[in-house]
Amino acid sequence: MAKRLLTTLLICSMAAGVFVGCKEEKRSSASKREYNVMILQPTSRKLTSTYSATIRGKQDIDIRPKVQGYITDIHVKEGSIVRKGQTLFTIDQVPYQAALQTAIANVDVAQAAVDAAELTTNSKELLYQQNIISEFDLNMARTQLASQRANLAQAKANEVNARNNLSYTLVKSPADGVIGTLPFRVGTLVSPSD
Repeated sequence: MAKRLLTTLLICSMAAGVFVGCKEEKRSSASKREYNVMILQPTSRKLTSTYSATIRGKQDIDIRPKVQGYITDIHVKEGSIVRKGQTLFTIDQVPYQAALQTAIANVDVAQAAVDAAELTTNSKELLYQQNIISEFDLNMARTQLASQRANLAQAKANEVNARNNLSYTLVKSPADGVIGTLPFRVGTLVSPSD
């Protein structure tokens, strides 16, 4: 039995030697391989990369319209240089032009009413001086004239307001600078609360 065990150990050790020998042979053949060698030289290279970014100025000014309406035209592009007072975009002017024409017509109507009241008052003063009408009738004519003059002043104030609103349809730059992001496009509804 000892002989058999010795033979088995001898076979196992030989088998192990063959495996070890194979591994060593593979290693030695791999280490004997030759590779091409590249010699590196220092050179200059310029690498370019692009990144998305938003440029912000030292002082940003938000532009908000003073009247409501649809943008009909944009006169600047993002990144363009603008001067104070330059038109940036236009809001639909049609309703504001109509409001101005109505206000002008109201001023004309009020002026005609004042003229008529003045004629009536002048005539009543002459009649009062001749004792044809009472003082009450004269005072009523004077009150009517004052009322018509107040209506004229109100109509003129409405005309000034309509002119201002029409002028606000041209949104202008409040300062010199560079246009940043334009959140508005043609057709966008804008209002003072934006």
